[in-house]
Amino acid sequence: MSIVISSIDQDAMSLQYFNAGTQDDTAHELSHLAARINALQSVHDDMALDLKNLKATAARIQNSRTSVSRLPPDVLSLIFEECHQSNPQWTGVLCLLGQLPTEVRLSHVSSQWRDVALATPSLWSSIRFPFEQREDSLIHYLERSRGGLLDVYLGPWAKYPNLERVLTTVLIPHLGRFQQLVLEAVSRETLTTLLSVFQDQYAPALRRLRVMCRGTIVTPGPLTGAPIFSKGAPLLSDVRLDNVAVILPSPVVTTLSFSAYPGPQFPMTREGFYRTLSACPSLSTLHLRGFIELASQTPVFPVHLFQLRELVVNGRVLANGLRLFDIISAPNLEVLVLEDVKAHPLTWIHRYIACAYPHAFQSLHTLRYIRCEFGGADMDVHFLRATPAVSDLVLSVDRYMRLIRLLTNSDKQAAVCGCSPMWPNLRTITLHTQGYTGNVVGTGVPLNEPSPTMALIQEFVACRNILGKPISVLRFKGHNASPFNNEFLWGLNQMKQYVATEVIPCPMPAMLADGGYVADWSATVDAYSAQLRQFLSQLSVIRQQMVPVLPPNFNIQHLRRRLGVPA
Repeated sequence: MSIVISSIDQDAMSLQYFNAGTQDDTAHELSHLAARINALQSVHDDMALDLKNLKATAARIQNSRTSVSRLPPDVLSLIFEECHQSNPQWTGVLCLLGQLPTEVRLSHVSSQWRDVALATPSLWSSIRFPFEQREDSLIHYLERSRGGLLDVYLGPWAKYPNLERVLTTVLIPHLGRFQQLVLEAVSRETLTTLLSVFQDQYAPALRRLRVMCRGTIVTPGPLTGAPIFSKGAPLLSDVRLDNVAVILPSPVVTTLSFSAYPGPQFPMTREGFYRTLSACPSLSTLHLRGFIELASQTPVFPVHLFQLRELVVNGRVLANGLRLFDIISAPNLEVLVLEDVKAHPLTWIHRYIACAYPHAFQSLHTLRYIRCEFGGADMDVHFLRATPAVSDLVLSVDRYMRLIRLLTNSDKQAAVCGCSPMWPNLRTITLHTQGYTGNVVGTGVPLNEPSPTMALIQEFVACRNILGKPISVLRFKGHNASPFNNEFLWGLNQMKQYVATEVIPCPMPAMLADGGYVADWSATVDAYSAQLRQFLSQLSVIRQQMVPVLPPNFNIQHLRRRLGVPA
């Protein structure tokens, strides 16, 4: 028995030695194979990198042979600037859906384009925070602009982490580079906060300022204004405000405009309006389209605006009984535009101008009435005597045409007396024809005769021709300008008279131009703001519709997939 057990033990020991030897050989072989694999993988990576570099070099050589690659960097930089300027600014809201700005896309085309783009500071000079640039990209833009002047758009003020910190620590140190600043608030509180950030600041390069408040404001009443840039803004010349009293530091402001926003429930106080105007004695252009409350009747000394040349007044300013020329004095006015002014305030303006003769309004050469009501009484001829330099007149066609009737009657008297007519320099008349209905069947007017309104205009033209003071151009603007022109010329030919006419059938741009609206930087800002707000409104609606089916951690990527926006 012992001999058998000894044999079994020897076999077991031999098997253990065999297994140990086998495991050592296997481990050695695996390590050898792993080393070879790593070596081959390293060689493969090196070859792939070499292949990639060779392909990139070949592509670079091939691209260098194209025409666009042979453009000098300065020419390419000019093309980039043109692309940046021609791209509508409000498309930047699509950055929220993953579309990169124009300057970023240009820098991603090739290494040459990237070098040129990064070396062009003007491409990175437009700051729109927080909706287009977050804090990290904002820092990159400020660095890439390389100390150049900046156009800065802040707002709409929304919920954004550390917003005030970014303003004070990132943007305010670069305030000396701001040449255009837009502040857009959404409430009373955010408006106050934005104004307070810039209250005790100095802006040496700032030239254009826009302050907007266009959010959902619950409590009606005047918006609280505040001083801004109290330490100075010596170059600030163009200021556009919503209906907010902002006290400006610069006496060299030449353009000041008040818009109608945020609406009639938020009028500007008479005192705030007076303080804002008092800080701008060098105004040459003043547009008033907001609402002004008349809670105080305390007399004030009028603000003397001796350099004011253009004044636009909307009827909203005068709706509460404000007598504008009791607050401002503009003796050297050249262009006066009146929009939607009712009969009573219009009569008061005419009387004031007549009483100011001969000390004021002697340089008034352009007078525009846009949708104004002249009332039931005939106009006073002394108004014509007080404005002898009028050469350009804009009127809306109505049934009575009281100003044209007054001019016609004064021309008849001048013809009888053999003297010069009132407004002897009148050469251009523009008529907005959208209110004209022409002959109406059943009124007793034959269809082959001109209407009373048309006959009056034709008679005025004939009187001017007889007096030797003919009208140079008679313009018709409106959707019915062409048929109006045909009817007018038909009647004028019957009278054997002639005047050059011009038809402008497109209503909106033509009407806006006569009202003093200009497609300038402020119009671009307003368009951007409108598009941005429309986008945010649509985004809010989509969020509400998707809340029941979305997880709690919903983010913008879900919205991108819902709208089909490519990654």
